[in-house]
Amino acid sequence: MTSDRNDKSSPINSPNGQNKDNDDAERSEFLFIYDTRMANPNGDPDENRPRIDPYSGRNLVTEYRLKRTIRDYIKNHYGNNKNDKILIREDLNADGTRQKFEQLAKLDIDQTQGGRKGKNAIEVRKELVEEHIDVRLFGLMFLYAKKKRKSGNGDTESARGETPQFKKLGPVQFAIGQSLNKVQEMLIRNTRVVPTLERGARSGTFGEKSILKYSLIVFHGFLNQLTAKLNIDDYPLTENDVNKMMLAMWHGTNELNTSSKFGQVSRFLLRIIYSDPHGYIGDLDQKVILTNSNDENIANLSEADIDVGKLISTLTAHRKIIKKIQYACNDSMIVRSDEQKDSENDKIIENRKMQQKRSLREVLTEWSTSNEINIQCDDILCPPQTNQ
Repeated sequence: MTSDRNDKSSPINSPNGQNKDNDDAERSEFLFIYDTRMANPNGDPDENRPRIDPYSGRNLVTEYRLKRTIRDYIKNHYGNNKNDKILIREDLNADGTRQKFEQLAKLDIDQTQGGRKGKNAIEVRKELVEEHIDVRLFGLMFLYAKKKRKSGNGDTESARGETPQFKKLGPVQFAIGQSLNKVQEMLIRNTRVVPTLERGARSGTFGEKSILKYSLIVFHGFLNQLTAKLNIDDYPLTENDVNKMMLAMWHGTNELNTSSKFGQVSRFLLRIIYSDPHGYIGDLDQKVILTNSNDENIANLSEADIDVGKLISTLTAHRKIIKKIQYACNDSMIVRSDEQKDSENDKIIENRKMQQKRSLREVLTEWSTSNEINIQCDDILCPPQTNQ
């Protein structure tokens, strides 16, 4: 199987002008903020109600929801590329049933028809990693059971052949997302126009759905380059893969137009790339604070009083291990940035600006200049190279 790692035409370039897109992925942390209004960002499996922490009153969004957004965007925009297929996806059989993993991975298709039937576990693993970007990003664990056959005495025994199985740790992982604000759940009743198979449901009866008035959601993620290199025989996770993932986070969130997800808007995406092979800050989602006294009454972003001072202070304190920062920012992100001093020699935003609300883009630009940090604004939104 041919590799596309030598493609040099991606629009995202290194500071010295040389393309770095096909280099191995670099150690990074991510902070992603988006909001939703009058919608359900992630329903529970029982009643499809928004997930709410009963103790804090904050909205919870699972990492699986974010990964699904990433997978769906890449599938729709890059799915025909030889190395950008999505393995964990929802494909249907002719009878409307969902395809099983063996079908999605082509484990039950003969090699002469482009499948993997008859290949050993090492061959299967190598091909699945090379072909599927979601396996390279998030990992995969599966066991393809051997088929059973009847022995002469009527007992069952395993058929001959090696079982394709492996466990690949995902270099990129996300914590569960949480809203910065307490949320208000609203029950909306609607009239059915078309009856369903639900018992007692007929045309003209009422249906219900639960939505949130407003939720400002933050995710924290981490890319461990050491995990990506645990198996040297695997097709490597590249910077091109990471660029596509970030593009999918941003645009994929905006493009979710189902009735429950419509109205989501990406607000801020930050990637910290480390020069230290063990660099890690952690808890980035706790560095952005909402200071509204009645945050459960917030109805839109303009009413949110967001303070990024703790985030700026944290970046300043760790600037020696930061190689580069990439970010994308919605122009509606207006924030406070009351940075705290950690020593008299630190270059910080002056006290006279502490109480001002400014665009987050302006805050980051000023901070990067004063701390001499290489920062790339919105470069992550440039479409990566489409490899055919």
